[in-house]
Amino acid sequence: MASECVKVVVRCRPMNNRERELKCQAVVSMDSSRGQCFIRRPEGAEETPKQFTFDGAYYVEHCTEQIYNEIAFPLVEGVTEGYNGTIFAYGQTGSGKSFSMQGVSDPPAQRGIIPRAFEHVFESIQCAENTKFLVRASYLEIYNEEIRDLLGEDTKQKLELKEHPERGVYVRALSQHTVHSVAECEKVMDTGWRNRSVGYTLMNKDSSRSHSIFTITIEICTT
Repeated sequence: MASECVKVVVRCRPMNNRERELKCQAVVSMDSSRGQCFIRRPEGAEETPKQFTFDGAYYVEHCTEQIYNEIAFPLVEGVTEGYNGTIFAYGQTGSGKSFSMQGVSDPPAQRGIIPRAFEHVFESIQCAENTKFLVRASYLEIYNEEIRDLLGEDTKQKLELKEHPERGVYVRALSQHTVHSVAECEKVMDTGWRNRSVGYTLMNKDSSRSHSIFTITIEICTT
């Protein structure tokens, strides 16, 4: 089924202040209706742009709300029905991964995918009948090939990656925190975000040199 396939989308951010000061040229254009992205060389005006096709293509005028509704919503809806789902943000430093996933509170249309997923999950819980839910959250960081629990008592402690014949791959001793509302989820996310390893890079002084994984685990019991 198409709903069960892996989908790949691309999002193009606007130029930042550094790029504008350097008078950089925009070399990316998109045809969102067809999910196509075109890249041209600045000095090769006569050349045919390279073309790439994705399941979705979002340009600078598109907001996170639209991306969530079209791409993430069906996936999170499947999670509330008992299926596993993953949203994976990939890109170089400064490409906008954190903006898409964490987002900003203002304007509301640019709230991130993670907080939107919180609202989605708890709206589904409130609408469910004859069903009990247990929602837990965990937040880990992979930094210099070391795994750390961003919500643990000792965020410097190195954790081990293990594999279980039934559970599959998991992180040993990773803490899980029970959450009962969107506000509690956001508090957990903010706590882990403050504990991330942030280092200076030439691309973005606020960019983290780490990879992070925020996990929401839902246990469903029909009564």
